Amino acid sequence: MKSKGFTLIELIITIALIAVISVTVGVSLNGLLSRQKDKKIAEYKKEIEAAACTYAEINDITTDSEIGINVLIENGLLNKDLVNPNTDKSIEEEKTNKVTVEFDSEGIKKCTYDY
Repeated sequence: MKSKGFTLIELIITIALIAVISVTVGVSLNGLLSRQKDKKIAEYKKEIEAAACTYAEINDITTDSEIGINVLIENGLLNKDLVNPNTDKSIEEEKTNKVTVEFDSEGIKKCTYDY
């Protein structure tokens, strides 16, 4: 007589395999989403730093200084709709933050935004 169902062992092995596959996919997706968020944050910082360096170039700033985010928005160098991917806040909500412009001994400009 042939049985028409699965044995208990077969069911347990199948469930275990599905669980292992699910955990593996979940961990991979979590890592992917984390890397994607890190990339967006880096792009956000780079855009603000580029705007500050442009402002320093336009206004002939040649000494170490700080440039406010609000100044960059007012001068049209930053879009006021820009959103911080780390906090999901609009750039206007962070307009009290500043970008540091520094010059090395050779006069090479470096703009740094630490939020």
